[in-house]
Amino acid sequence: MLKIVPFACAEFHDKSGAVIHTIRPADLRVFSEVPEAIRQDPLFDMMLRDGSLQIAETKKDQKRLENDPKPKAPVKKAPTMKAQEPAEEKGSAAPIEAAENK
Repeated sequence: MLKIVPFACAEFHDKSGAVIHTIRPADLRVFSEVPEAIRQDPLFDMMLRDGSLQIAETKKDQKRLENDPKPKAPVKKAPTMKAQEPAEEKGSAAPIEAAENK
């Protein structure tokens, strides 16, 4: 069995698609013992990377999570996109006064 603290609801499946374990809203931010088989679901790795699931692998991890059960910051942040500045209009516009004098 594996001890985890989830911060998001999820449903883990085996390779055949059968449900192994479901994390419901009542399970959030509390320790749960779950089957080791959930490690095989790609969702497990994704949740570990983004901090929405933490594992208590040692007694030290368990104490830390008991005292401060907050989600970890994501391991990798998505690159930030800078807003593009609006392109300046090229060319010249004739002043209104010049057009009226013709």
